[in-house]
Amino acid sequence: MTDWTWEYEGYEPADQCLRESLCTLGNGYFATRGALPECAADEIHYPGTYIAGIYNRLTSDVAGRRVENEDMVNVPNWLPLRFRLRDGQWLTPDTAPVLTHRLDLHLASGMLERRTRYDLGEERVLSVRQQRIVHMADPHLAALRTEFTAEGFSGELEVEALLDGGVTNGGVPRYRDLDGRHLTHVHAGTAAPDTVWLRCRTRTSDIRIGMAARLTADPPVTIRNKSPRTTQHTCLDLVEGRTATVDKVVALHTSRDPAISDPLHAAVDRVSRAPGFDDLLETHLTAWDQLWRRAELDVGGESGRILRLHLFHVLQTLSPHTADLDVGVPARGLHGEAYRGHVFWDELFVLPFLNLHFPEVSRALLRYRHRRLEQARSTALAAGRRGALYPWQSGSDGREETQQLHLNPRSGRWLPDHSHLQYHVGSAIAYNVWQYCEASGDAEFLHTKGAEMLLQIARFWADKAVYDESLGRHRIKGVVGPDEYHESYPGAEAPGLDDNAYTNVTAAWVLTRTLELLDTLPEPRRRELVERNGLDGGELEQWEDVSRTLHVPFHSGVISQFAGYAELAELPWEEYRQRYGDIRRLDRILEAEGDTVNRY
Repeated sequence: MTDWTWEYEGYEPADQCLRESLCTLGNGYFATRGALPECAADEIHYPGTYIAGIYNRLTSDVAGRRVENEDMVNVPNWLPLRFRLRDGQWLTPDTAPVLTHRLDLHLASGMLERRTRYDLGEERVLSVRQQRIVHMADPHLAALRTEFTAEGFSGELEVEALLDGGVTNGGVPRYRDLDGRHLTHVHAGTAAPDTVWLRCRTRTSDIRIGMAARLTADPPVTIRNKSPRTTQHTCLDLVEGRTATVDKVVALHTSRDPAISDPLHAAVDRVSRAPGFDDLLETHLTAWDQLWRRAELDVGGESGRILRLHLFHVLQTLSPHTADLDVGVPARGLHGEAYRGHVFWDELFVLPFLNLHFPEVSRALLRYRHRRLEQARSTALAAGRRGALYPWQSGSDGREETQQLHLNPRSGRWLPDHSHLQYHVGSAIAYNVWQYCEASGDAEFLHTKGAEMLLQIARFWADKAVYDESLGRHRIKGVVGPDEYHESYPGAEAPGLDDNAYTNVTAAWVLTRTLELLDTLPEPRRRELVERNGLDGGELEQWEDVSRTLHVPFHSGVISQFAGYAELAELPWEEYRQRYGDIRRLDRILEAEGDTVNRY
Protein backbone atom coordinates (compact mmCIF):
# COMPACT_ATOMS: atom_id res chain seq x y z
CA MET A 1 0.00 0.00 0.00
CA THR A 2 1.28 3.44 -1.00
CA ASP A 3 -0.51 6.78 -0.81
CA TRP A 4 -2.27 6.23 -4.14
CA THR A 5 -1.88 2.51 -4.95
CA TRP A 6 -3.13 -0.70 -3.35
CA GLU A 7 -1.01 -3.68 -4.29
CA TYR A 8 -1.79 -7.40 -4.08
CA GLU A 9 1.08 -9.87 -4.48
CA GLY A 10 0.61 -13.54 -5.30
CA TYR A 11 -2.40 -15.56 -6.38
CA GLU A 12 -4.51 -16.88 -3.51
CA PRO A 13 -7.85 -18.45 -4.56
CA ALA A 14 -9.38 -17.84 -1.12
CA ASP A 15 -8.67 -14.10 -1.43
CA GLN A 16 -10.16 -13.56 -4.88
CA CYS A 17 -13.68 -12.64 -3.75
CA LEU A 18 -12.39 -9.82 -1.52
CA ARG A 19 -9.84 -8.64 -4.08
CA GLU A 20 -12.42 -8.56 -6.85
CA SER A 21 -14.67 -6.37 -4.70
CA LEU A 22 -11.89 -3.99 -3.66
CA CYS A 23 -10.59 -3.79 -7.23
CA THR A 24 -13.96 -2.85 -8.69
CA LEU A 25 -13.84 -0.02 -11.22
CA GLY A 26 -16.82 2.21 -11.94
CA ASN A 27 -17.90 5.66 -13.02
CA GLY A 28 -21.28 6.21 -11.35
CA TYR A 29 -23.17 4.79 -14.35
CA PHE A 30 -21.81 1.24 -14.22
CA ALA A 31 -19.09 -0.73 -12.46
CA THR A 32 -17.25 -4.01 -13.04
CA ARG A 33 -15.67 -6.20 -10.39
CA GLY A 34 -11.92 -6.77 -10.48
CA ALA A 35 -12.08 -10.34 -11.79
CA LEU A 36 -9.46 -11.73 -14.16
CA PRO A 37 -10.74 -11.62 -17.77
CA GLU A 38 -9.65 -15.21 -18.52
CA CYS A 39 -11.66 -16.62 -15.57
CA ALA A 40 -15.35 -17.50 -15.73
CA ALA A 41 -17.71 -17.26 -12.76
CA ASP A 42 -17.19 -20.14 -10.34
CA GLU A 43 -16.59 -20.69 -6.63
CA ILE A 44 -13.41 -18.58 -6.82
CA HIS A 45 -14.12 -15.85 -9.36
CA TYR A 46 -17.15 -13.64 -9.97
CA PRO A 47 -16.86 -11.12 -12.83
CA GLY A 48 -20.02 -9.08 -12.22
CA THR A 49 -21.02 -5.85 -13.98
CA TYR A 50 -23.81 -3.65 -12.57
CA ILE A 51 -25.58 -0.60 -14.00
CA ALA A 52 -26.93 1.97 -11.54
CA GLY A 53 -30.68 1.63 -11.12
CA ILE A 54 -31.14 -1.52 -13.24
CA TYR A 55 -33.35 -3.90 -11.26
CA ASN A 56 -35.49 -6.93 -12.02
CA ARG A 57 -38.12 -8.74 -9.96
CA LEU A 58 -38.43 -12.54 -9.79
CA THR A 59 -40.44 -15.00 -7.73
CA SER A 60 -38.81 -18.07 -6.16
CA ASP A 61 -40.07 -21.10 -4.26
CA VAL A 62 -38.51 -20.98 -0.77
CA ALA A 63 -39.38 -23.17 2.20
CA GLY A 64 -42.77 -24.00 0.72
CA ARG A 65 -43.59 -20.36 -0.01
CA ARG A 66 -43.54 -18.15 -3.08
CA VAL A 67 -41.13 -15.31 -2.34
CA GLU A 68 -40.68 -12.23 -4.52
CA ASN A 69 -37.37 -10.35 -4.61
CA GLU A 70 -36.09 -7.47 -6.69
CA ASP A 71 -32.37 -7.51 -7.47
CA MET A 72 -29.82 -5.23 -9.04
CA VAL A 73 -29.06 -7.13 -12.23
CA ASN A 74 -25.72 -8.67 -13.15
CA VAL A 75 -25.66 -7.56 -16.79
CA PRO A 76 -23.67 -9.26 -19.60
CA ASN A 77 -19.99 -9.66 -18.85
CA TRP A 78 -17.80 -7.56 -21.14
CA LEU A 79 -14.48 -8.75 -19.70
CA PRO A 80 -13.89 -12.24 -21.20
CA LEU A 81 -10.55 -12.50 -22.94
CA ARG A 82 -8.73 -15.83 -22.78
CA PHE A 83 -5.55 -17.12 -24.33
CA ARG A 84 -3.51 -20.29 -24.90
CA LEU A 85 -0.65 -21.64 -26.93
CA ARG A 86 -1.84 -23.06 -30.21
CA ASP A 87 -3.98 -26.15 -29.44
CA GLY A 88 -3.04 -26.01 -25.75
CA GLN A 89 -5.29 -25.52 -22.74
CA TRP A 90 -6.71 -22.11 -21.93
CA LEU A 91 -4.48 -20.47 -19.34
CA THR A 92 -5.81 -19.31 -15.96
CA PRO A 93 -4.17 -19.17 -12.53
CA ASP A 94 -6.28 -22.20 -11.64
CA THR A 95 -5.18 -24.36 -14.60
CA ALA A 96 -1.54 -23.42 -15.11
CA PRO A 97 1.46 -22.78 -12.79
CA VAL A 98 1.83 -19.11 -11.85
CA LEU A 99 5.35 -17.80 -11.23
CA THR A 100 4.33 -14.28 -10.21
CA HIS A 101 1.01 -12.47 -9.95
CA ARG A 102 0.34 -8.88 -8.97
CA LEU A 103 -2.62 -6.50 -8.95
CA ASP A 104 -2.18 -2.74 -8.61
CA LEU A 105 -5.26 -0.63 -7.98
CA HIS A 106 -4.27 2.91 -8.94
CA LEU A 107 -6.56 5.29 -7.07
CA ALA A 108 -5.31 8.48 -8.73
CA SER A 109 -6.11 7.21 -12.23
CA GLY A 110 -9.00 4.80 -11.64
CA MET A 111 -7.02 2.00 -13.29
CA LEU A 112 -6.55 -1.66 -12.42
CA GLU A 113 -3.19 -3.04 -13.55
CA ARG A 114 -2.45 -6.75 -13.54
CA ARG A 115 0.82 -8.62 -14.17
CA THR A 116 1.04 -12.42 -14.32
CA ARG A 117 3.82 -14.74 -15.46
CA TYR A 118 2.65 -18.23 -16.49
CA ASP A 119 5.04 -21.18 -16.43
CA LEU A 120 4.48 -23.07 -19.70
CA GLY A 121 7.14 -25.71 -18.99
CA GLU A 122 10.45 -26.35 -20.70
CA GLU A 123 11.70 -22.96 -19.40
CA ARG A 124 9.02 -21.15 -21.35
CA VAL A 125 7.19 -18.26 -19.66
CA LEU A 126 4.27 -16.16 -20.88
CA SER A 127 4.14 -12.70 -19.31
CA VAL A 128 0.72 -11.02 -19.28
CA ARG A 129 0.13 -7.37 -18.41
CA GLN A 130 -3.33 -5.81 -18.45
CA GLN A 131 -4.63 -2.29 -17.89
CA ARG A 132 -8.34 -1.83 -17.30
CA ILE A 133 -10.48 1.32 -17.08
CA VAL A 134 -14.16 2.05 -16.72
CA HIS A 135 -14.15 5.42 -18.39
CA MET A 136 -14.79 8.37 -16.09
CA ALA A 137 -15.23 10.93 -18.88
CA ASP A 138 -17.62 8.89 -21.04
CA PRO A 139 -19.77 6.81 -18.64
CA HIS A 140 -20.80 4.35 -21.37
CA LEU A 141 -17.28 3.15 -22.21
CA ALA A 142 -14.74 0.73 -20.76
CA ALA A 143 -11.45 -0.55 -22.11
CA LEU A 144 -8.98 -3.38 -21.54
CA ARG A 145 -5.42 -3.50 -22.87
CA THR A 146 -3.61 -6.85 -22.75
CA GLU A 147 0.10 -7.19 -23.49
CA PHE A 148 1.69 -10.61 -24.08
CA THR A 149 5.44 -11.19 -23.93
CA ALA A 150 7.14 -14.54 -24.60
CA GLU A 151 10.13 -15.39 -22.43
CA GLY A 152 12.39 -18.24 -23.57
CA PHE A 153 10.37 -19.15 -26.65
CA SER A 154 8.63 -17.93 -29.79
CA GLY A 155 5.33 -19.30 -30.98
CA GLU A 156 1.68 -18.78 -31.76
CA LEU A 157 -0.73 -17.55 -29.09
CA GLU A 158 -4.45 -17.94 -29.63
CA VAL A 159 -6.60 -15.14 -28.14
CA GLU A 160 -10.38 -15.25 -27.86
CA ALA A 161 -12.72 -12.49 -26.63
CA LEU A 162 -16.46 -12.37 -26.26
CA LEU A 163 -19.44 -10.66 -24.63
CA ASP A 164 -21.08 -13.15 -22.29
CA GLY A 165 -24.86 -12.92 -22.01
CA GLY A 166 -25.17 -16.22 -20.14
CA VAL A 167 -24.63 -14.63 -16.73
CA THR A 168 -26.90 -14.95 -13.69
CA ASN A 169 -27.03 -13.38 -10.25
CA GLY A 170 -24.99 -15.90 -8.29
CA GLY A 171 -22.47 -13.84 -6.39
CA VAL A 172 -23.94 -14.38 -2.91
CA PRO A 173 -23.92 -18.05 -1.89
CA ARG A 174 -26.93 -17.85 0.42
CA TYR A 175 -29.08 -16.37 -2.39
CA ARG A 176 -28.36 -19.24 -4.78
CA ASP A 177 -31.55 -21.11 -3.89
CA LEU A 178 -33.42 -18.16 -5.40
CA ASP A 179 -34.04 -17.58 -9.08
CA GLY A 180 -31.12 -15.51 -10.42
CA ARG A 181 -31.85 -15.66 -14.15
CA HIS A 182 -32.64 -12.01 -14.82
CA LEU A 183 -31.77 -11.77 -18.52
CA THR A 184 -33.74 -13.04 -21.49
CA HIS A 185 -33.83 -12.67 -25.30
CA VAL A 186 -30.04 -12.75 -25.50
CA HIS A 187 -28.81 -12.28 -29.07
CA ALA A 188 -25.33 -11.60 -30.41
CA GLY A 189 -23.96 -10.62 -33.78
CA THR A 190 -21.40 -8.74 -35.85
CA ALA A 191 -21.34 -5.01 -36.55
CA ALA A 192 -17.97 -4.70 -38.33
CA PRO A 193 -14.91 -6.87 -39.03
CA ASP A 194 -13.53 -5.96 -35.59
CA THR A 195 -16.79 -5.31 -33.69
CA VAL A 196 -19.40 -7.58 -32.14
CA TRP A 197 -22.59 -6.78 -30.27
CA LEU A 198 -24.93 -8.33 -27.75
CA ARG A 199 -28.46 -7.38 -26.81
CA CYS A 200 -30.85 -8.68 -24.17
CA ARG A 201 -33.56 -7.53 -21.80
CA THR A 202 -34.51 -8.06 -18.18
CA ARG A 203 -37.23 -10.64 -17.68
CA THR A 204 -39.90 -8.64 -15.82
CA SER A 205 -38.76 -4.99 -15.71
CA ASP A 206 -38.24 -5.24 -19.49
CA ILE A 207 -35.17 -3.01 -19.60
CA ARG A 208 -33.30 -3.43 -22.88
CA ILE A 209 -29.51 -3.64 -22.72
CA GLY A 210 -27.13 -3.12 -25.65
CA MET A 211 -23.41 -3.83 -25.58
CA ALA A 212 -20.76 -3.65 -28.30
CA ALA A 213 -17.05 -4.52 -28.25
CA ARG A 214 -14.23 -3.63 -30.63
CA LEU A 215 -11.12 -5.81 -30.55
CA THR A 216 -7.89 -4.51 -32.05
CA ALA A 217 -4.83 -6.68 -32.65
CA ASP A 218 -2.15 -7.49 -35.16
CA PRO A 219 -2.91 -9.67 -37.11
CA PRO A 220 -6.52 -8.55 -37.62
CA VAL A 221 -9.34 -10.14 -35.65
CA THR A 222 -11.68 -12.78 -37.06
CA ILE A 223 -15.20 -13.39 -35.77
CA ARG A 224 -16.90 -16.70 -35.02
CA ASN A 225 -20.67 -16.80 -34.61
CA LYS A 226 -22.10 -19.34 -32.17
CA SER A 227 -25.43 -18.04 -30.89
CA PRO A 228 -26.03 -16.64 -28.33
CA ARG A 229 -22.32 -15.79 -28.15
CA THR A 230 -20.23 -14.16 -30.82
CA THR A 231 -16.51 -14.71 -30.35
CA GLN A 232 -13.66 -12.52 -31.56
CA HIS A 233 -10.52 -14.47 -32.34
CA THR A 234 -6.93 -13.78 -33.30
CA CYS A 235 -3.61 -15.65 -33.36
CA LEU A 236 -0.55 -13.69 -32.31
CA ASP A 237 2.91 -14.65 -33.57
CA LEU A 238 4.92 -14.13 -30.41
CA VAL A 239 8.64 -13.42 -30.80
CA GLU A 240 10.79 -13.84 -27.73
CA GLY A 241 11.17 -10.57 -25.83
CA ARG A 242 8.80 -8.66 -28.09
CA THR A 243 5.39 -7.53 -26.75
CA ALA A 244 2.14 -8.13 -28.67
CA THR A 245 -0.90 -6.04 -27.72
CA VAL A 246 -4.65 -6.69 -27.87
CA ASP A 247 -7.08 -3.86 -27.04
CA LYS A 248 -10.75 -4.32 -26.20
CA VAL A 249 -13.05 -1.29 -26.12
CA VAL A 250 -16.65 -1.73 -24.95
CA ALA A 251 -19.77 0.46 -25.02
CA LEU A 252 -22.86 -0.10 -22.89
CA HIS A 253 -26.36 1.42 -23.08
CA THR A 254 -29.82 0.64 -21.71
CA SER A 255 -33.33 1.70 -22.64
CA ARG A 256 -33.37 3.94 -19.54
CA ASP A 257 -30.71 6.22 -21.06
CA PRO A 258 -31.94 9.61 -22.28
CA ALA A 259 -31.65 10.80 -25.88
CA ILE A 260 -31.43 7.35 -27.49
CA SER A 261 -34.05 5.23 -29.26
CA ASP A 262 -32.34 1.86 -29.28
CA PRO A 263 -29.62 0.85 -26.76
CA LEU A 264 -27.99 -1.60 -29.18
CA HIS A 265 -27.71 0.97 -31.95
CA ALA A 266 -26.35 3.50 -29.43
CA ALA A 267 -23.73 1.03 -28.16
CA VAL A 268 -22.56 0.05 -31.65
CA ASP A 269 -22.40 3.67 -32.73
CA ARG A 270 -20.50 4.74 -29.60
CA VAL A 271 -17.89 1.97 -29.81
CA SER A 272 -17.36 2.64 -33.52
CA ARG A 273 -16.60 6.30 -32.76
CA ALA A 274 -14.51 5.62 -29.67
CA PRO A 275 -10.78 6.36 -30.06
CA GLY A 276 -8.04 3.87 -29.34
CA PHE A 277 -6.90 2.81 -25.90
CA ASP A 278 -4.17 5.45 -25.55
CA ASP A 279 -6.54 8.33 -26.32
CA LEU A 280 -9.24 6.86 -24.08
CA LEU A 281 -6.74 6.58 -21.26
CA GLU A 282 -5.72 10.22 -21.65
CA THR A 283 -9.30 11.56 -21.34
CA HIS A 284 -9.99 9.11 -18.52
CA LEU A 285 -6.96 10.39 -16.57
CA THR A 286 -8.04 13.98 -17.11
CA ALA A 287 -11.50 13.20 -15.73
CA TRP A 288 -10.00 11.55 -12.64
CA ASP A 289 -7.63 14.49 -12.10
CA GLN A 290 -10.64 16.81 -12.09
CA LEU A 291 -12.56 14.50 -9.79
CA TRP A 292 -9.78 14.32 -7.23
CA ARG A 293 -9.36 18.09 -7.25
CA ARG A 294 -12.97 18.37 -6.16
CA ALA A 295 -12.80 15.46 -3.71
CA GLU A 296 -9.39 16.10 -2.17
CA LEU A 297 -8.84 15.02 1.43
CA ASP A 298 -5.73 16.08 3.32
CA VAL A 299 -5.26 13.44 6.02
CA GLY A 300 -1.82 12.08 6.76
CA GLY A 301 -0.50 8.59 7.45
CA GLU A 302 -2.29 5.29 7.23
CA SER A 303 -5.63 6.85 8.11
CA GLY A 304 -5.37 9.10 5.08
CA ARG A 305 -4.55 6.18 2.78
CA ILE A 306 -7.52 4.18 4.07
CA LEU A 307 -9.87 7.16 3.80
CA ARG A 308 -8.70 7.69 0.22
CA LEU A 309 -9.51 4.07 -0.63
CA HIS A 310 -13.00 4.44 0.87
CA LEU A 311 -13.56 7.68 -1.02
CA PHE A 312 -12.34 6.06 -4.23
CA HIS A 313 -15.02 3.40 -3.85
CA VAL A 314 -17.71 5.97 -3.10
CA LEU A 315 -16.77 7.64 -6.39
CA GLN A 316 -17.13 4.33 -8.26
CA THR A 317 -20.82 4.38 -7.38
CA LEU A 318 -21.56 8.10 -6.99
CA SER A 319 -19.78 10.36 -9.46
CA PRO A 320 -20.94 13.54 -11.23
CA HIS A 321 -22.56 11.21 -13.79
CA THR A 322 -24.97 10.12 -11.04
CA ALA A 323 -26.55 13.58 -11.14
CA ASP A 324 -28.29 12.58 -14.40
CA LEU A 325 -29.69 9.30 -13.05
CA ASP A 326 -32.72 8.24 -11.03
CA VAL A 327 -30.79 6.21 -8.44
CA GLY A 328 -30.12 5.99 -4.71
CA VAL A 329 -27.13 4.80 -2.70
CA PRO A 330 -27.01 0.97 -2.79
CA ALA A 331 -25.65 -0.52 0.43
CA ARG A 332 -22.73 -2.26 -1.29
CA GLY A 333 -22.30 0.27 -4.05
CA LEU A 334 -22.03 -1.21 -7.54
CA HIS A 335 -19.48 -3.72 -6.27
CA GLY A 336 -21.53 -6.91 -5.91
CA GLU A 337 -24.91 -8.45 -5.18
CA ALA A 338 -24.99 -8.39 -1.36
CA TYR A 339 -28.16 -6.70 -0.08
CA ARG A 340 -29.47 -7.20 -3.66
CA GLY A 341 -28.26 -3.72 -4.59
CA HIS A 342 -31.02 -2.19 -2.50
CA VAL A 343 -31.07 1.35 -1.19
CA PHE A 344 -31.26 1.51 2.63
CA TRP A 345 -30.28 4.69 4.52
CA ASP A 346 -26.64 4.83 3.45
CA GLU A 347 -27.01 8.32 2.01
CA LEU A 348 -27.13 9.45 5.66
CA PHE A 349 -23.41 8.63 5.86
CA VAL A 350 -22.41 9.63 2.33
CA LEU A 351 -24.23 12.95 1.80
CA PRO A 352 -22.24 14.95 4.41
CA PHE A 353 -19.24 14.58 2.08
CA LEU A 354 -21.14 14.94 -1.19
CA ASN A 355 -22.98 18.05 0.05
CA LEU A 356 -19.68 19.92 0.22
CA HIS A 357 -17.88 18.48 -2.81
CA PHE A 358 -20.59 17.24 -5.22
CA PRO A 359 -23.87 18.94 -4.25
CA GLU A 360 -25.40 18.14 -7.63
CA VAL A 361 -25.05 14.44 -6.79
CA SER A 362 -26.67 14.95 -3.37
CA ARG A 363 -29.59 16.71 -5.02
CA ALA A 364 -30.03 13.82 -7.47
CA LEU A 365 -30.05 11.27 -4.64
CA LEU A 366 -32.72 13.28 -2.81
CA ARG A 367 -34.76 13.54 -6.01
CA TYR A 368 -34.72 9.72 -6.09
CA ARG A 369 -36.52 9.87 -2.74
CA HIS A 370 -38.91 12.60 -3.84
CA ARG A 371 -39.97 10.68 -6.95
CA ARG A 372 -41.00 7.86 -4.60
CA LEU A 373 -42.92 10.08 -2.19
CA GLU A 374 -46.31 9.02 -3.56
CA GLN A 375 -45.38 5.36 -3.11
CA ALA A 376 -44.33 6.14 0.48
CA ARG A 377 -47.69 7.80 1.08
CA SER A 378 -49.48 4.77 -0.33
CA THR A 379 -47.47 2.51 2.00
CA ALA A 380 -48.43 4.62 5.00
CA LEU A 381 -52.09 4.56 3.95
CA ALA A 382 -51.99 0.77 3.60
CA ALA A 383 -50.68 0.64 7.18
CA GLY A 384 -53.57 2.82 8.35
CA ARG A 385 -51.42 5.93 8.74
CA ARG A 386 -51.27 9.40 7.27
CA GLY A 387 -48.14 10.86 5.74
CA ALA A 388 -45.25 9.00 4.12
CA LEU A 389 -43.71 5.71 5.20
CA TYR A 390 -40.53 5.18 3.23
CA PRO A 391 -39.27 1.59 2.79
CA TRP A 392 -36.31 0.25 4.70
CA GLN A 393 -35.09 -1.31 1.44
CA SER A 394 -35.88 0.52 -1.78
CA GLY A 395 -35.20 -0.43 -5.39
CA SER A 396 -36.72 0.61 -8.68
CA ASP A 397 -40.10 2.06 -7.74
CA GLY A 398 -40.07 2.79 -4.01
CA ARG A 399 -42.12 -0.10 -2.67
CA GLU A 400 -40.78 -2.06 0.32
CA GLU A 401 -38.13 -4.46 -0.96
CA THR A 402 -37.07 -5.99 2.38
CA GLN A 403 -37.12 -9.75 1.98
CA GLN A 404 -39.89 -11.65 3.73
CA LEU A 405 -37.52 -14.49 4.66
CA HIS A 406 -33.80 -14.69 5.28
CA LEU A 407 -31.55 -17.73 5.45
CA ASN A 408 -29.51 -18.56 8.53
CA PRO A 409 -26.50 -20.42 7.06
CA ARG A 410 -25.74 -21.96 10.48
CA SER A 411 -29.10 -23.67 10.85
CA GLY A 412 -30.13 -23.89 7.21
CA ARG A 413 -33.53 -22.46 8.16
CA TRP A 414 -35.39 -19.69 6.37
CA LEU A 415 -36.76 -17.27 8.96
CA PRO A 416 -39.20 -14.35 8.90
CA ASP A 417 -37.50 -10.99 8.36
CA HIS A 418 -38.99 -8.06 10.30
CA SER A 419 -36.35 -5.45 9.48
CA HIS A 420 -38.90 -3.58 7.35
CA LEU A 421 -40.10 -2.11 10.68
CA GLN A 422 -37.07 0.22 10.67
CA TYR A 423 -39.28 3.24 10.08
CA HIS A 424 -36.42 5.53 11.13
CA VAL A 425 -35.34 5.55 7.47
CA GLY A 426 -37.91 8.35 7.03
CA SER A 427 -36.18 10.47 9.64
CA ALA A 428 -32.85 9.87 7.88
CA ILE A 429 -34.33 11.12 4.60
CA ALA A 430 -35.67 14.25 6.31
CA TYR A 431 -32.28 14.83 7.94
CA ASN A 432 -30.56 14.42 4.58
CA VAL A 433 -32.85 17.03 3.02
CA TRP A 434 -32.14 19.48 5.82
CA GLN A 435 -28.37 18.95 5.80
CA TYR A 436 -28.12 19.24 2.02
CA CYS A 437 -30.03 22.51 1.97
CA GLU A 438 -28.02 23.89 4.92
CA ALA A 439 -24.72 23.04 3.21
CA SER A 440 -25.61 24.06 -0.34
CA GLY A 441 -27.97 26.97 0.24
CA ASP A 442 -30.42 25.35 -2.19
CA ALA A 443 -33.53 27.21 -1.03
CA GLU A 444 -35.43 26.22 -4.17
CA PHE A 445 -35.18 22.53 -3.29
CA LEU A 446 -35.95 23.12 0.39
CA HIS A 447 -39.06 25.17 -0.40
CA THR A 448 -40.43 22.66 -2.94
CA LYS A 449 -39.48 18.99 -3.00
CA GLY A 450 -37.69 19.10 0.34
CA ALA A 451 -40.61 20.72 2.11
CA GLU A 452 -43.02 18.17 0.64
CA MET A 453 -40.94 15.25 1.94
CA LEU A 454 -40.45 16.80 5.38
CA LEU A 455 -44.14 17.52 5.74
CA GLN A 456 -45.27 14.00 4.88
CA ILE A 457 -42.62 12.30 7.04
CA ALA A 458 -43.56 14.54 9.98
CA ARG A 459 -47.23 13.78 9.40
CA PHE A 460 -46.50 10.04 9.61
CA TRP A 461 -44.66 10.36 12.92
CA ALA A 462 -47.39 12.46 14.48
CA ASP A 463 -50.01 9.94 13.38
CA LYS A 464 -47.94 6.95 14.49
CA ALA A 465 -47.46 8.33 18.02
CA VAL A 466 -50.04 7.36 20.65
CA TYR A 467 -50.63 9.12 23.96
CA ASP A 468 -50.06 7.11 27.16
CA GLU A 469 -52.11 8.53 30.04
CA SER A 470 -50.03 6.72 32.67
CA LEU A 471 -46.79 8.26 31.39
CA GLY A 472 -48.18 11.56 30.27
CA ARG A 473 -46.10 11.08 27.13
CA HIS A 474 -46.52 10.06 23.51
CA ARG A 475 -45.11 6.70 22.47
CA ILE A 476 -44.17 5.05 19.15
CA LYS A 477 -44.82 1.33 19.25
CA GLY A 478 -44.06 -1.68 17.06
CA VAL A 479 -40.83 -0.62 15.37
CA VAL A 480 -37.29 -1.96 14.95
CA GLY A 481 -34.38 0.36 15.65
CA PRO A 482 -30.96 0.59 13.97
CA ASP A 483 -29.92 -2.46 16.03
CA GLU A 484 -31.54 -4.98 13.71
CA TYR A 485 -30.85 -7.90 16.05
CA HIS A 486 -33.73 -7.02 18.38
CA GLU A 487 -36.97 -7.42 16.44
CA SER A 488 -39.51 -8.29 19.14
CA TYR A 489 -39.98 -8.92 22.84
CA PRO A 490 -39.19 -12.41 24.19
CA GLY A 491 -42.20 -14.67 23.66
CA ALA A 492 -44.23 -11.99 21.87
CA GLU A 493 -46.48 -13.10 19.03
CA ALA A 494 -46.13 -9.85 17.08
CA PRO A 495 -42.84 -8.29 15.98
CA GLY A 496 -41.72 -4.80 16.90
CA LEU A 497 -40.49 -2.87 19.94
CA ASP A 498 -41.82 0.16 21.78
CA ASP A 499 -40.15 3.53 22.28
CA ASN A 500 -36.91 2.86 20.48
CA ALA A 501 -34.80 5.78 21.62
CA TYR A 502 -33.23 6.51 18.23
CA THR A 503 -36.61 6.38 16.51
CA ASN A 504 -38.35 8.65 19.02
CA VAL A 505 -35.59 11.26 19.23
CA THR A 506 -35.23 11.53 15.46
CA ALA A 507 -39.00 11.67 15.02
CA ALA A 508 -39.08 14.61 17.43
CA TRP A 509 -36.31 16.26 15.40
CA VAL A 510 -38.28 15.85 12.15
CA LEU A 511 -41.43 17.36 13.67
CA THR A 512 -39.47 20.30 15.09
CA ARG A 513 -37.60 21.07 11.86
CA THR A 514 -40.77 20.78 9.75
CA LEU A 515 -42.64 23.24 11.97
CA GLU A 516 -39.63 25.56 11.79
CA LEU A 517 -39.59 25.33 7.99
CA LEU A 518 -43.30 26.06 7.71
CA ASP A 519 -42.81 29.18 9.80
CA THR A 520 -40.03 30.48 7.56
CA LEU A 521 -41.42 29.59 4.12
CA PRO A 522 -42.42 32.47 1.86
CA GLU A 523 -46.15 33.00 2.37
CA PRO A 524 -47.24 32.03 -1.18
CA ARG A 525 -45.35 28.74 -0.97
CA ARG A 526 -46.57 28.03 2.56
CA ARG A 527 -50.15 28.62 1.47
CA GLU A 528 -49.73 26.25 -1.49
CA LEU A 529 -48.37 23.50 0.78
CA VAL A 530 -51.12 23.97 3.35
CA GLU A 531 -53.87 23.91 0.72
CA ARG A 532 -52.45 21.01 -1.26
CA ASN A 533 -51.91 18.82 1.80
CA GLY A 534 -54.96 19.80 3.83
CA LEU A 535 -52.96 21.11 6.78
CA ASP A 536 -54.84 22.93 9.49
CA GLY A 537 -53.98 24.57 12.77
CA GLY A 538 -55.14 21.60 14.79
CA GLU A 539 -52.74 19.23 13.06
CA LEU A 540 -49.81 21.60 13.50
CA GLU A 541 -50.63 21.93 17.21
CA GLN A 542 -50.56 18.13 17.43
CA TRP A 543 -47.12 18.06 15.80
CA GLU A 544 -45.85 20.59 18.32
CA ASP A 545 -47.24 18.54 21.20
CA VAL A 546 -45.83 15.22 19.96
CA SER A 547 -42.41 16.76 19.25
CA ARG A 548 -42.10 17.75 22.93
CA THR A 549 -43.60 14.69 24.60
CA LEU A 550 -42.18 11.61 22.87
CA HIS A 551 -41.10 9.14 25.52
CA VAL A 552 -37.40 8.25 25.84
CA PRO A 553 -36.90 5.36 28.31
CA PHE A 554 -34.00 5.29 30.79
CA HIS A 555 -32.47 2.72 33.12
CA SER A 556 -29.86 3.45 35.79
CA GLY A 557 -29.39 6.93 34.40
CA VAL A 558 -28.63 5.61 30.90
CA ILE A 559 -30.84 5.94 27.81
CA SER A 560 -32.43 2.55 27.14
CA GLN A 561 -32.30 1.29 23.60
CA PHE A 562 -36.06 0.65 23.86
CA ALA A 563 -38.69 0.19 26.53
CA GLY A 564 -37.96 -3.02 28.45
CA TYR A 565 -34.32 -3.28 27.36
CA ALA A 566 -33.11 -3.30 30.97
CA GLU A 567 -35.20 -6.39 31.74
CA LEU A 568 -33.46 -8.55 29.14
CA ALA A 569 -30.98 -11.21 30.31
CA GLU A 570 -27.24 -10.53 30.08
CA LEU A 571 -25.53 -12.70 27.48
CA PRO A 572 -22.70 -14.88 28.87
CA TRP A 573 -20.17 -13.21 26.60
CA GLU A 574 -17.03 -15.14 27.49
CA GLU A 575 -18.81 -18.47 27.21
CA TYR A 576 -19.87 -17.67 23.64
CA ARG A 577 -16.46 -16.31 22.69
CA GLN A 578 -14.84 -19.50 23.91
CA ARG A 579 -17.33 -21.70 22.09
CA TYR A 580 -17.49 -19.84 18.78
CA GLY A 581 -14.56 -17.40 18.56
CA ASP A 582 -16.18 -15.02 16.10
CA ILE A 583 -19.51 -13.97 17.64
CA ARG A 584 -20.30 -11.01 15.41
CA ARG A 585 -23.43 -12.79 14.13
CA LEU A 586 -24.94 -13.72 17.48
CA ASP A 587 -28.38 -13.74 15.87
CA ARG A 588 -27.38 -16.70 13.68
CA ILE A 589 -25.53 -18.49 16.49
CA LEU A 590 -28.43 -18.22 18.94
CA GLU A 591 -31.08 -19.17 16.39
CA ALA A 592 -29.09 -22.27 15.42
CA GLU A 593 -29.12 -23.20 19.14
CA GLY A 594 -32.90 -22.80 19.28
CA ASP A 595 -32.54 -19.52 21.15
CA THR A 596 -33.04 -15.89 20.12
CA VAL A 597 -31.07 -12.67 20.46
CA ASN A 598 -34.31 -11.00 21.54
CA ARG A 599 -33.84 -12.46 25.05
CA TYR A 600 -30.51 -10.75 25.75
